[in-house]
Amino acid sequence: MKRLLLAMAIIFAVACSAPKSEVAAEVAIIPQPLSLVQHDKSFTITPATALVCDAAELAPIVAYTKEYLALQSAESAPESNYIALSLDNSLAEEEYHLSVSAESVKIVAGGYGGAFNGVQTLFQLLPSDVYTKQMQLPATVQGCEVQDRPKFAYRGFMLDVARTFMEKENVLRYIDYIAYHKINKLHWHLVDNQGWRVEIKSHPDLAKVGGFRGGDSPLRAALGKWNEKYGGYYTQEEIKEIVAYAAVRNIEVIPEIDLPGHSEALLRIYPQMLCNYTNDKLDVNGNYDGRGVVCATKESNYRLLEEILAEVCALFPSEHFHIGGDEVNMSQWKKCPDCSAWLRKRGYTDGHKLEDMFVGRIQAILAKYGKVPSVWNEAAFGGGLSKKALVHGWKSAKVCKEVMMKGYRTIFMPQEFFYFDMRQSDHETGPVWGGAFDLRKTYSFDFV
Repeated sequence: MKRLLLAMAIIFAVACSAPKSEVAAEVAIIPQPLSLVQHDKSFTITPATALVCDAAELAPIVAYTKEYLALQSAESAPESNYIALSLDNSLAEEEYHLSVSAESVKIVAGGYGGAFNGVQTLFQLLPSDVYTKQMQLPATVQGCEVQDRPKFAYRGFMLDVARTFMEKENVLRYIDYIAYHKINKLHWHLVDNQGWRVEIKSHPDLAKVGGFRGGDSPLRAALGKWNEKYGGYYTQEEIKEIVAYAAVRNIEVIPEIDLPGHSEALLRIYPQMLCNYTNDKLDVNGNYDGRGVVCATKESNYRLLEEILAEVCALFPSEHFHIGGDEVNMSQWKKCPDCSAWLRKRGYTDGHKLEDMFVGRIQAILAKYGKVPSVWNEAAFGGGLSKKALVHGWKSAKVCKEVMMKGYRTIFMPQEFFYFDMRQSDHETGPVWGGAFDLRKTYSFDFV
């Protein structure tokens, strides 16, 4: 069972950002830029330094920068002592050039993302107090010329709030942290067996009841929270706020509602979505139905899921919508007379054919709302998944390559390199099912 607190996808691309940078030892920028050349003409930021930009679309970045540097914006650049953001359509969207001279700091970018990345590089050239938003001026910026662009368009982090709920303020703080490293995707794992974290106004009990586990909740206690009722959920207004906050920071938020397995939170609220057989796996108290797979053959399930997914789609501008598809316990389908009959009628014996059908139905629902599915690697081997889909490869680097060779756009996030909830050494507590590893191993991964 995947217990993901932080699952890392396409990390900083540090190991493979060729060509090699000309970086002096005293300057460290993460991710390592394509080119960094230092010189001795440093720039001093003072309270009188002007902050200017030549494009209205960069105004949110100006406001963002002013949160960290106590500067006044100006409509045009003075002769000296200014920081300027500008656009050059000959550059790629997230590409930027940063130039630090004695008179100014200039960030020229291909688009919004490039300008934001340039500001993050500027922050890394400043004393670390800049991140406290209380850095004292004047402050000196090392003279340099930086040219940079990301090797990968998708550079993501996954945040699992289904297993361990985080308040809105902590999610916003987390977004700040990944933005500092030029991460541009947040894969937000909102629903799993242990909790339902998104408000659904047409079905309010999903969050109000399914957002909590233990105590008098129909969801059993889990993951260390044994003696208390634990959880929470995000209102739709909070989700809109989080999505907008991330957008300013060049981060696209991709929601995940894990289906058809990992669905206890859904099925404890709507047991009618279960397969038609008597549960034979009770917990030690003899009173908990541990089934966690949505019946694939009930038409009523697809109608209910469309009502739910339509509301979630409206909250997220991203074209991507993660629908799970991992670790489906197909023995539950084989015990179901309706699912078994569906397989027999078509001459199938493999439950993966049912998953393929299920994913196809959900894919069609998402298409109505302008969304493209993302799935875990298990859902990519049936043949029915659109090649437009994103496949998140978590099991191993080998599985990631197998998925990619099938023609799918593949997010490489193999557990043995990128699952940060694993213990970081053999001398501490924590899970090891993905292997114990430290950051050196993460940096060693060669995406090419």
